[in-house]
Amino acid sequence: MSISQADVTQHIAPPSRFTNEPLTPPLTDKKLFAGALRVIAFFRHIQAGENIKQGPWIEFQLAQGEYDEIERTLQQDDVLAGYVKDKIRYDYDEDRGRLVVRMPTGVHGLFIDKVEDAIRTQLKIIRSKSGRSAQFAQKVHPARSTEINFTTSALSSKSKYEPDESFWHDDAQYPGVIIEVAYSQKKKRLGRLAENYLLDSDASVRVVVGLDIEYSEKGSRKASLSMWRPRLFETADGSELRAVEEAVNEPFRDDEGNPVDHPGLRLRLSDFTYEELAQAEMGDEDAEIFIPGIQLCQYLAAAESKAQRAQPLGKHSFVHEVKKRKRLETPPEEITAGDEARYAEDEQRATKRTVSHDHDYIVTASTKRFSE
Repeated sequence: MSISQADVTQHIAPPSRFTNEPLTPPLTDKKLFAGALRVIAFFRHIQAGENIKQGPWIEFQLAQGEYDEIERTLQQDDVLAGYVKDKIRYDYDEDRGRLVVRMPTGVHGLFIDKVEDAIRTQLKIIRSKSGRSAQFAQKVHPARSTEINFTTSALSSKSKYEPDESFWHDDAQYPGVIIEVAYSQKKKRLGRLAENYLLDSDASVRVVVGLDIEYSEKGSRKASLSMWRPRLFETADGSELRAVEEAVNEPFRDDEGNPVDHPGLRLRLSDFTYEELAQAEMGDEDAEIFIPGIQLCQYLAAAESKAQRAQPLGKHSFVHEVKKRKRLETPPEEITAGDEARYAEDEQRATKRTVSHDHDYIVTASTKRFSE
């Protein structure tokens, strides 16, 4: 059964500039920007159990200073801040002022779980052997969407990322391998995302793998693999670090959902941390991590089958009626209907003011794109 693109992604393109008008009535002396207000309102809607049908890749374009305003607002609301930290995955690209809220579907979560398990199983096999490679593998672990912040001694960046999957060495600041499941709008951003991972980590990230699942309006079920690695180039201005795409949209499943001849995902054990550490701990030793293309196809088919299963799954049942008793506790602070109405009104007022100042403001579905 195919999944329409409208069900998979939504694109929100906030305004190209912001207004300095405060909210009415003003809550503080600080001026809240419209883009920041939309992000906070979106977080609150998710906290309230809304936006369940939103796509898995929701973008907000922020003006200068708006991300700082979001951070300040969260610092003043411990309940919302705790919820965002615990429940909401989002990336922020400081260079482009782009904030992306990640809300992956069940298919993507199940698929990445299968891929993670296959890699972890092979790491366990390597650990069970002898030699330096086995000792190295003991220190490599999956960390799923652990937050990544890139900083250098000379520059502190506000950019943050929460990838679909990452593998870290115990002694490394950054993961060596990152895996992203791509779809629709995210696929267009994946090359830039891989570039950020590889370059902003100073090549500490050794490889970025993109697994693209294509659910087109025409019913295509094509799936493909892409892979990026860092590479130094000598130029007239000196050495230059670039992200090089070694595998470019190589299909491992065709439009009908059938497996095709594909070499699969191939990684080296040395990929799982930065070059100097791998060399110091393993020397010339190394090992291969390999998932055949047909196995990737099987993982994806199993994920789709479980996520889209029409008949209900089994569960325990009692032979007679049973009452349920739970402990009483003081209810936590909750968002009331009045609060939600106020957030919605604030957002609507901010949007109207912004539209009146900026005729270029657009909110579109995934069929509308804005340029890089």
